[in-house]
Amino acid sequence: MEYFWDFLRPLTDFAAAIDPYAKIFVLLLAFGIFIVSLLAYRKAGGKKLLFVCAAFFLFSIKWLFQVFDIFLSPGNFLGDSSQTIFELLILVFLFLAIFRK
Repeated sequence: MEYFWDFLRPLTDFAAAIDPYAKIFVLLLAFGIFIVSLLAYRKAGGKKLLFVCAAFFLFSIKWLFQVFDIFLSPGNFLGDSSQTIFELLILVFLFLAIFRK
């Protein structure tokens, strides 16, 4: 039986094949953006940049846990509900950075 979304299977298989490498890349990119935002905060100061730093710090930690999941545990090292909490906190910090005076 064919489903409407069967055309996506090759893309899903490709994504599954490169998943460990993609997670490591996202971790490095998130950590790099955190460092850049931290340097910007040290140079300019301001609470807005501090909130951006906190958001990217949490983003880096979240992806660090996801990379640990590849090497340390066969299951979910960081469950879906924990990821949701991380993402909620990240969004709160970004919201504060945008709307705080």
